Amino acid sequence: TRRSFELLDAITRSGVLGIPDAELHVIVASTHCFDLSVMQTLICKNINPIERMERSMLIAATTIHNKTTDDVLADDQVKRVKHHSPQLFDSRFDAVLKLK
Repeated sequence: TRRSFELLDAITRSGVLGIPDAELHVIVASTHCFDLSVMQTLICKNINPIERMERSMLIAATTIHNKTTDDVLADDQVKRVKHHSPQLFDSRFDAVLKLK
């Protein structure tokens, strides 16, 4: 990566020349760990692991985009998500987002 930055530095003459059509892409990765396998979580604990992962993704999305949960969800999905993750729609959760 050092060579990449040196090349970029040389091409832009240490930042004197702008790159108007440049874009920066950031990738955020996350993992989920369950005490049991996905099937055991679903059958033995009666927990839908997809809902847990969706909740984590919504927390990340609302934080990254500084939006409320209602804003990042499609209108037809709000009722479904409110059913399994009501805490994401709590006004205190939105207040934490506004502090950042």
